[in-house]
Amino acid sequence: MNRIATGIENLDTILQGGIPEGATIMIVGHPGAGKTILAHQMMFNNASEDFKCIYLTTLSEPQHKVLRFQQEFDYFDIEKIQSSVIYADLGSPLRTNGYRQALSVVDNLLKTHRPSLLVIDTIKTFAEIIGSLIDTREFLLDLTSRLSTWGCTTILIGDYSEEDIEIRPESAIADGIIYLSGSEERRYQQRFLRILKMRGTKYAAGENAFTISEHGIEMFTRVNPLVSTQQYPCSGARLSSGIEGLDNMMGGGIPFATTTLVSGGPGTGKTVIALNFAHTGLLAGESAIYVSFEENPAQLLRNASNLGLNLQPFIDTGIMTILFMSPIELNIDEHVYDIQQLVKKIGATRVIIDSISSFEVGMIDKIKYTDYIWSLCDYLKTQGTSILLTHESSSSQMAGLTKHGISYISDNLILIKHIEQESMYKPYLRIVKMRGSSHSHVLGEIVINNSGVTIK
Repeated sequence: MNRIATGIENLDTILQGGIPEGATIMIVGHPGAGKTILAHQMMFNNASEDFKCIYLTTLSEPQHKVLRFQQEFDYFDIEKIQSSVIYADLGSPLRTNGYRQALSVVDNLLKTHRPSLLVIDTIKTFAEIIGSLIDTREFLLDLTSRLSTWGCTTILIGDYSEEDIEIRPESAIADGIIYLSGSEERRYQQRFLRILKMRGTKYAAGENAFTISEHGIEMFTRVNPLVSTQQYPCSGARLSSGIEGLDNMMGGGIPFATTTLVSGGPGTGKTVIALNFAHTGLLAGESAIYVSFEENPAQLLRNASNLGLNLQPFIDTGIMTILFMSPIELNIDEHVYDIQQLVKKIGATRVIIDSISSFEVGMIDKIKYTDYIWSLCDYLKTQGTSILLTHESSSSQMAGLTKHGISYISDNLILIKHIEQESMYKPYLRIVKMRGSSHSHVLGEIVINNSGVTIK
């Protein structure tokens, strides 16, 4: 089956290369969801002398307004206007002579331009003017049969909710339905795309996040929370944590390409362990990504320097990257996608997320939160990357670690808690579990000073 690329890389991946050629595709969603942008991005990315596109406005938005707003995007090319991207109005004939006259206008445009792609914005206008569901269905069958006879791929844009799609005759006629939606949060709008239907082709199901920028729509494919078919590398090698006492307690270090969770209350030294883990890998010639939700890069670098860890040279040479974002403004899909792409770009063998407690704050759906942590760790391990996660718990009890399934994600689990001793609270560390490896069961006192960190 021949396909037409949308021009949006990750959407084409979801669609196995693009939409089927000659199909009738509906792009639906609430007003402002990005439907018109998606259609235009697809037109301008494909338009050429041999691939003409026609954009038909109805009664929704005048052509001059459509053009004025679209020219703000990078994909817009004024040289293509009325040559390979042709605008025409169906609103006037529809309003004065009804939908049959509008069909006659479509016929003339097909004969004159022989387009490869035709967009109607919006098809809902026809349905509202025709009124009867039976007549609407007959009209749509007539329209789509004419277009398919000419070998023309059709995009029908409509302001429909997901509930509308289930009962509208348009959805039965369409070969594919792309649904755009957004979150209802007032503090931060998130946008999602989902393929509801696509005849004759496989596609990646599920909700995928996207943003609208000066480049148009940019998509971030969701990480599938299923076990990867790619095997984890099992070399048996051990990685140093940068803290000799901790390596000894873990039987020689952290097993290669595993997930280590460090959990404890505030001020117990979780970030200190994370910084040492990153630094010792950098000294060994590895690349590292440090994802921070609580401390900005300047803070992290200063705190690391106070411990005798100079990270700046590694950042300057590009083998270490610090990703910082407020969890309140977190677009989790985009962030996870960025981490994946950065791992590929710099070949990171160590990834630190400090902390996943802040990750949780940015997620309204706590099941989705667990899915993403699991999926990200699963993906990274298949790339031969070792992961260290920090987690802030308000209690030293194990019950805090099982919240939302955090503990089962980790291969190695380190618990830190304060113990009162001689009128002082001192942080003590213990290894709770290490999959497939022996480890110490004793408590080790964490001592942090200007010389660094040691475990007694």
